[in-house]
Amino acid sequence: MIVDRGRVEKALPGYRVGDRLGSGQFGLVLAARHRRLRRPVAVKVMDAEGPEGHTVDFAAEGRILADLDHPHVVRIFEYVEAEGLCLVVMELLPGGTLTRRRNNFPAPQACAVGLAVAAALEHAHTRGVLHRDIKADNILFAADDTVKVTDFGIAKIFEGSAATASGRAGTPMYMAPEQIDGGRLGPATDLYALGVVLYQLFTGAPPFDPRQPVPPLCRTPPVSYTPRDLAEIATRSIYGCTVALLKKTIIKYQS
Repeated sequence: MIVDRGRVEKALPGYRVGDRLGSGQFGLVLAARHRRLRRPVAVKVMDAEGPEGHTVDFAAEGRILADLDHPHVVRIFEYVEAEGLCLVVMELLPGGTLTRRRNNFPAPQACAVGLAVAAALEHAHTRGVLHRDIKADNILFAADDTVKVTDFGIAKIFEGSAATASGRAGTPMYMAPEQIDGGRLGPATDLYALGVVLYQLFTGAPPFDPRQPVPPLCRTPPVSYTPRDLAEIATRSIYGCTVALLKKTIIKYQS
């Protein structure tokens, strides 16, 4: 996505726009600073019309994030539609992504990340929100190393305990079988993805060959490169991880 910086600054006159921080399926993220408060922020920039072939309610992401108030969920400051753009202004997370940090990640730290993400998901799930794209790229760190879950762009509001998948929204490597098959989704769908993230942290490799076609990604090989308790947590995460098991593991490593 190519965006004229002047166009963004015109849409956000209260901010000075800086460098590009990253990009995703529906837009890009720029650094910015509030002119009066001098507060550094990140601005997610999306074309109001959405990418070709997609109908996207970008305002939904702003509303979802605004309704989530949790120390492990990225904070949103405002949502703006102007100059043919949709812009979400949120806290800047200078610590980078989990993807950049995960090499040689120590087991206790991996458990701490798992707990933080699980707590963020529990908060979202109790408010009827599924993330649907939990992966290392969407887990970031604040300046003080606080873990933050970001990019609720394809989150789906669900009623009761499940929702129907609308196509294959998400990242195949992290998608639960029901997400791949277009079945009923629920909180376990996000926990499956968290299990894949933990597997990668504990073993240093993904549980599947990413070159495989999507259907075989439903079959998970046994964990064989980690201590027994970590193997248990990774495997059970993929098939229905519980926060209690995560807490039990991290307490053991802290003792």
